[in-house]
Amino acid sequence: MIAPMQFMKHYKFTIPTLAGALLLAGVSSLTAGLTGAIFTTNSNGTVVNGNQYDSPCSVYLDGGPGPHAPAHAAGLPDGDYFFQVTDPSGKQLLSTDAPLNRSFHVMNGVITAYTGTGGPVHVTASDLVHPELGAITIRLANSSCPTDFLASPNNGGAYKAWVTPVTSFVGDPTMVDNTCSAGCFHGFVPSASKTDNFKVNIAAATFCLDIKKQFLTNGILTPGITWEFDVTDPNGVTNPFFTDQDGDVTICGLAAGPYTVSENASSVVVGLSVNKIAITPSTFYQFNWSIGQPAPDIVFTNQGQLPPPPPA
Repeated sequence: MIAPMQFMKHYKFTIPTLAGALLLAGVSSLTAGLTGAIFTTNSNGTVVNGNQYDSPCSVYLDGGPGPHAPAHAAGLPDGDYFFQVTDPSGKQLLSTDAPLNRSFHVMNGVITAYTGTGGPVHVTASDLVHPELGAITIRLANSSCPTDFLASPNNGGAYKAWVTPVTSFVGDPTMVDNTCSAGCFHGFVPSASKTDNFKVNIAAATFCLDIKKQFLTNGILTPGITWEFDVTDPNGVTNPFFTDQDGDVTICGLAAGPYTVSENASSVVVGLSVNKIAITPSTFYQFNWSIGQPAPDIVFTNQGQLPPPPPA
């Protein structure tokens, strides 16, 4: 370990890697005020400071420039960061995973990569405001949502999102919560952090949409990996989502209303089922969800390699 440097009886370790970012608990940060900005948004980053949400599963974190702003405007300094969710006062930590799983990388003033490890992943989406920089948004809740993050004790459903550089974090990033001295909140020092308040209407009914992609090849089903599905919500906004290694994608925090799920198929669709009931195959499916209905579970099956023709 690199020897600590002493400045006016405050101590800080210089850490070479994200995984090794272990700082002594209860000490003050020496980092000057953090420049740039963060804000909560929808998955594609087109809403700035959208501080009203129907579900914790629909709140995404963005940093730097908003719509119609140049790429350098309000950008966070390049580097690695942790984020957390608390009540508005910062006293109660509401994130349920460790900071090491709540981390991301900034390049050219925008978030470009989710770097979390050691817990359920925080899903990401393409930031349509600055796609030329490879910008992304990160969901504040991990994939265990809606159980993560915890409900706010605030009667108005208010929350606070925090971001701090890895080098300014005070504590052990492998622990969910970190006790530190006065003026420090769960390892985050306000002078070295950026925050943004938002509200979640926890009384609003939401649902999770499950989509699966598979290929039928010579009678064998295989998953469609990183397959794009476009979901159009009741507001007419279309967001892209991509399947995982199992050919699955789950989108939570969706409110009641009409939806369209579509794919840009490169092969023939031979099967389509909703909640295990087969319907006419198509490259899209439209539905209208309302309270009390089951959450849609949609499976698209495409034709893979055709079987060889019978011998002449």
